[in-house]
Amino acid sequence: MLTNFLNLWILARVAQAAVAALLCVLGVVLGLRIVMRWQGGQSSEQQLALERQAELVASVMQAVLIFEVLGLGLSVLVADHLVGGIRGAMCAFGVLASTRTGYYSLLTSILTAVACAQWVILHRLDLLAPAPALTRRKFLWLAAVGPLAAADLALVIAFAYELDFKVIASCCSVWIDDSVVKNQAAMLVLSPWWAGGLGLAATVSGLITSAATWRRPRRAIALVAGGLSALTPIGALPAVLGVVAPHVLETPAHLCPFCLFHAQGDYIGWPLFTAIFVGSVTGMGLAVVEVNRAAIGDPAPVVEMQKVLGRWSVVGWACALVCGVAPVVRYWLKSGGVSVFGGL
Repeated sequence: MLTNFLNLWILARVAQAAVAALLCVLGVVLGLRIVMRWQGGQSSEQQLALERQAELVASVMQAVLIFEVLGLGLSVLVADHLVGGIRGAMCAFGVLASTRTGYYSLLTSILTAVACAQWVILHRLDLLAPAPALTRRKFLWLAAVGPLAAADLALVIAFAYELDFKVIASCCSVWIDDSVVKNQAAMLVLSPWWAGGLGLAATVSGLITSAATWRRPRRAIALVAGGLSALTPIGALPAVLGVVAPHVLETPAHLCPFCLFHAQGDYIGWPLFTAIFVGSVTGMGLAVVEVNRAAIGDPAPVVEMQKVLGRWSVVGWACALVCGVAPVVRYWLKSGGVSVFGGL
């Protein structure tokens, strides 16, 4: 409904996505133009002009990254502030689930932010190189980032248009908690020992491999760290749902991750998911840098970049680990050593 766009929160989210998409499309157009005319090693006036344009495109894409990361936070904030207008919705989960495109929009925003982050990492590596060896490659990669930003804008508009404030939505207790209890496979995956063990193993593996790359960058470990950093969020999600959320919300059957962004969840969702995002994108960047080692030629910029990314990835995974373990320890101390799951 068009009147939905008069809501200030919705308008802010649409404006953010529109600016990000516009800047990204501009970057793609300029980037492809640069690729077609680029002559590496030349010092002509045309080449110097192209190099200045390349710096402009890089600045634009870094701005897009900031806007896309901002959009992730706005997606949750917008859904949270619409809870009062949709009956039955107790948190962002119910608002997003009340439309067909809510979760597609959120997923696309995540993918766009990750793609932009990897592009910025590639750009930073190109700046460290003695010669702009990655210019063609990084601008060709923009052809993949542009459609994602455009899809993000389209889905944000579709989500806002589909919102119906007269509908009665289902809350997270119906969609997540109740459905999980009735599903044996889900109960197995989200069982405390299985989910907690998987999440802990995934996070610690990401942390260790990133730390190893930080301390002593090598090809094999950098590629492993990048792969694990891409998979760790998937492995950590069952732990967030099956272990962290019940301990934070102090009830064994409440598994909603969106409630962790509220006061009742001590707002722990913000540092937890931010840390997972930082650990993941910087860890994935280790593999991106390693894949482009041969194009750079000089190993020094590659090693320097991997040390920086490895350090940030370690910080991200360490913070995620603390945010996940702290609520469990706090509840254990508060209850006198009794688990939120009873006899477990």
